[in-house]
Formats: sequence, C-alpha cells, structure tokens
Amino acid sequence: MSQLFILVVLLSCVAAAHWLSSKPVGRSIGGAILVILLVAALANIGIIPSASNAPPLYSHLISVGAPVSIFFLLLNVRLSALKQAGMPMLLLFMLGAAATMTGVLLAGWITGADAWLAEWFAPISGMFTATYIGGGANFNALALHYDFVQQGNLFVAATVVDHVVTVLWVTALLVVPKLIRATVKSRHMQTQTVIDEHADQQQTEAQRPGMHDLAVLLAMAFAAHWGSVAAAEWSGIPSILILTTLALAVAQLPVVHRLAGTQMLGMYGAYLFLGTLGAYCELSALVELGQIGLLLFLFVGLMVLIHGLILFLGSMLFRQEPEMAAIASAANIGGSTIVLPLAQNFRRMDLLLPGILIGSLGNAIGTYLGFLIAGIIG
Repeated sequence: MSQLFILVVLLSCVAAAHWLSSKPVGRSIGGAILVILLVAALANIGIIPSASNAPPLYSHLISVGAPVSIFFLLLNVRLSALKQAGMPMLLLFMLGAAATMTGVLLAGWITGADAWLAEWFAPISGMFTATYIGGGANFNALALHYDFVQQGNLFVAATVVDHVVTVLWVTALLVVPKLIRATVKSRHMQTQTVIDEHADQQQTEAQRPGMHDLAVLLAMAFAAHWGSVAAAEWSGIPSILILTTLALAVAQLPVVHRLAGTQMLGMYGAYLFLGTLGAYCELSALVELGQIGLLLFLFVGLMVLIHGLILFLGSMLFRQEPEMAAIASAANIGGSTIVLPLAQNFRRMDLLLPGILIGSLGNAIGTYLGFLIAGIIG
C-alpha cells in the first residue's frame, strides 16, 4: 500500500475529526477521541494498515511528529508551571507506578494467570509492569532478558495487547477527568478550569500566523529534533530531555514570543499523533489470537483498570485535579509522548513540561521495577 495514500487518509481523518468536533454531537465527544476512532475503524476494516503490518510511516510520525509537536507547545510553557505542578505531578506518578505494580499482582490473581501462562507468568508480568511505568524500551529489555521474543504467538499476543490496551486507555483518559468533574464538586478544580479556558480563548484571538512565523517555527522545530537525536547518540541522555531543554531555552527569547502559530501547529501534530495511535488498535488481530489473546487482554486490561482506580481515587483523596492525575497516568502507561495530546485536549499546557519529565523518569526506573515484580512472582 502506498505510503502517500496512507498519509492522505490520516490527514483526512484529522480534518474530519476537527470538523465533526465543531458540531453539537461531535463537540461532546471531542476531536481527540474522534480522530482515534476514525483511524482505528479504517485500520480494522483494512482501508489502511494496522499494527501487524505497520508501514514505516507510522513509526516516523510517532518518532518525529510527536517530538516536533512537543517542541511547538513547549514554546508557550512558563517555567513557573514546573514549580507549581512539579511535586504534585511527581507524587501522582509514583502513586501510579505503585498502582501498576499492585494492578499486575491483583490481575494475575483474579484471572488465574499463573495457570494459563505457566512459566511465562512472571516474565510477562514484569514486562507489562516495566512498559506501564516506563515504555516500550523497558518492555523489550525484559523480553530479551527472559528470551521471550522466541515464544512466537505468545510474544505477538503480548505486543498486540500492549498496543490495544494503551490506545483504549489513552482514549479513556480523555474522558475520565470530565466525568469526575461532573460528579465531584471542588471549588479549586472549578476555578482552575475557568482560568485555563480564559487563557485558551485569549490565545485563540491572538495574531494569526503568517508565512514568516510558520517558516521560522518549522525550521526551529525540526532543527531541534535533529539536534536532540544527534546529541542523544553520543551523550546517552534521552533525546526528549534534550529537546525539552532546547525548547525551554528558546522560549525565553523575546523574538520567539512574537511568533504566532505555536499552538496551532502543536495541536495539529497532537491530532496526527493520536490518529497514528488509533491505527495500532488492532482488534481483529486480538480476536485472531484466540483464547490466549483474549485471556491476556483481560489480564492486562484489569491491570490498567486497577492502576487507574487507585490513581484517580488517590488524587481525589489528596484533592488533586483529575487532569493532573490523567497526565500522570498517561506518563505511566504511554510515556512522555502520550502526555502531549492530553495536555492539549485539557487546555492544560502548564502540565506538559512536568508530564514529559516524569515520563522520562518512568523510562529510567521501569526496567528495575519490572524485574522486581518478576522476581516477586517467580
């Protein structure tokens, strides 16, 4: 299938989701969820490839598109936001990590996974603990250590389930804060929302970007991405941290403040990133895996659900905003790049920088905690 055709479909889904979100019914769903649903539907009926035969375009959009979009949005971040949200976000992230570890133990007990996974129960539990605290690199680290990659259909099932559960959970995180706000009354939470909506309205009414703005911003963003990847290769520092530092440094320059279009470009990139994630929600492949695939989906789904229940209940107990809990959960389950579309959807760009930083922390500790859980179970 032509890479250009796939790109046309993805771009069309972004346009369709944006248009639908302006209508009464679509407005209640939200453009972020709509673009996931549209692309997932097209991938599952075969219009575009899904996860099992993912084209190089998907990895390029995730590995390049997401960092570039993050760069755009970080140009609007105030460093004071890190001081205000940093410690609460860190505590929620650590609660989320503990909830993930609790979730895998409870889910294994509820589903009787030790019986149907047999000797692979401990390695798989460690792998999903690692990836839902850190990311894909942590998942692969444990898979290689336990030689799980040689297990054929079981490895394929674990990979498919990881993709599907992640996409479904990200979709849920877009909705959960709204449901909590609709049922839990909090003066602090309501005030924060009004402030953010007012700020978003002011930004919408700001100067529209011109050719000069777009040309400079695009050149800066792709140069920063290239530079961060190159620097990461010889320094060993995660490229997302280097990119974040570059964006924050550039954002302090007065000449950058006068550039219009950062929000628009960042939002477009976030929608395209979400659409690409939707293509990985391969429900048909999950069904084709048979009983083992469905059992594994139940096990991992319960694990993430327990993670979410503990994290959101904990955030309510400590009177933290549900959007902050959702960002912390996204950093756990999906990593730094997943933070981008949620912060954009919530109109909470003050949470973007803390979310990226804790996501990087998850990459650093995920493997260790994964081995810890595997050792406890084994």
